[in-house]
This record gives sequence, C-alpha cells and structure tokens, in this order.
Amino acid sequence: MGTSTGNSGQNGKTPMVPSWLDENDDEDNNIIPAQADPDRFSNPRNNFTRYVNSGGRNRDNLHRATSQYVKESLGGTKNAVIRLGAARSSTARLVSVLGSISGQGIREASKEFGLGDLIGKNANDVFLEIMDFVCPDGGRTDEGIARSSYIETIESMPELNATLIENMTENQFLIFTEKYMSNVIQERLLNDIGNKTVSLPDDVNVVEMIQEQLNDFIFGAVSDAMVQLNVEIKNIDSAQTRTIVDSVYEKAYSILAAMGEV
Repeated sequence: MGTSTGNSGQNGKTPMVPSWLDENDDEDNNIIPAQADPDRFSNPRNNFTRYVNSGGRNRDNLHRATSQYVKESLGGTKNAVIRLGAARSSTARLVSVLGSISGQGIREASKEFGLGDLIGKNANDVFLEIMDFVCPDGGRTDEGIARSSYIETIESMPELNATLIENMTENQFLIFTEKYMSNVIQERLLNDIGNKTVSLPDDVNVVEMIQEQLNDFIFGAVSDAMVQLNVEIKNIDSAQTRTIVDSVYEKAYSILAAMGEV
C-alpha cells in the first residue's frame, strides 16, 4: 500500500504550498504560501493509522483522516489542488489527448500532438508510448507522483491489451482519466501522511482490502466530481482543459473533506 515516491512523511515544517510547485504557472507563483502549522499532519496521520490498525473495518477513521488532511494539513481545497504541482499539467495533457482521440479520432489526435503512428496498436501500448508526453520524467516529488500514478492506471486496466486504441469508447477514456486522477490524489495523500509512519498489518489479504477500500473511496470522490461538473471528455475545449481539470480536483477534494462531517 504505497507509492514509488514514498518517504518518511511530511514533518509539518514545509509550507502549505511549496514554492517549487508549478514553477511555470504565473498565477500560482503569485500565491504566497501560508505559514504552516508544524503539527498539521498529526490528526490525519493518527486517524489513518487507527483505520489501518482496525484492518479496514473502521471507515469512519478513514473519512476523518482524509477530511482533516484536506482542511488542516493542506489548508483547504484550493491549496490541495495547487500542491499537486506537475500532476495538474499531466492530467490536463492526458485529458487533451483523450478528448481529441474521442472527438476527432486517433489519426487527427496523433497529428495534433505529434504522437506518431498509433493506428492499429492496442490501447495499453499507446498509453505507454505517450507516457513521456503526458508525464515527463523528472526528479521532483510531484513529477514522480504524476508518472507513477499513470503507470498504476495502465496496470489497473488489463483490458487495454485487448482493445485497439481506435476502438476505445468515450466511457473507457473517462474511466482511465478518473482512475489516473484518483491515483494522483491517493499518492499525494500517502506521500504527505508518510508511509513509514503507518504500520501495515502482516496479513496480505488485509493489506489488499485496505488498499482496495482506499482506491474505491477516492475514485468515488473523483467520479462524483466528474458527474457533478458534467464533464464530457470529447466535448472539452482544449483552451479550457486546465481549468476543468483543476475544477474536478477541487470538487473531489471538497467531497473528501465533507465525508469527515457525515
């Protein structure tokens, strides 16, 4: 239950929004990070640990942990989105490509983004081929999260091996996008809370169940966000892609934050 970018957890001294995130985004560079509470990760970390120690039975602690993480650790939904850093741009590129394929076809999409000849290839291979375009490799944590989340999404959909890219449906593109965004949120959360601070059960089945619950919980928030915002992949204007992506992330974080109040 981890991430390739896992570390010992945030110690609370880093700012809510590190200054190196989205270095090329002028709008975000105008935001001055608020002074961080050094203990702001304590409550969500403690509740998440209680959830894990319950073997996944006490979901209230999971809901409480994610809610506190958004509200207390990150300072609200807008900061939560900004903290995703490079993953926001990667998601926007992914949505732009998938929207173009869905709306114009694989041939036109390949020309528009300079992706080469993708016709006749299975979707799994195509997603791997465009990975460097969607998620450029880099050394920062947010870049690592974007890339590993993308790989996890491909691995979670084995049906892509048996589907030609030109035969993928709009719904399949939507599911891929939702899974990717869910993985991004999950990996950011686990990286912030700190994998090494959570002692997982020895029972592999319990670990897998906890992982599945967490996946389903966050995926549900992203999927609900897509529905509430009425997002249709093929109808997204490329000029509005980043705005729409940020709106979905922010709505998903709002849903996660509200779960702790139920």
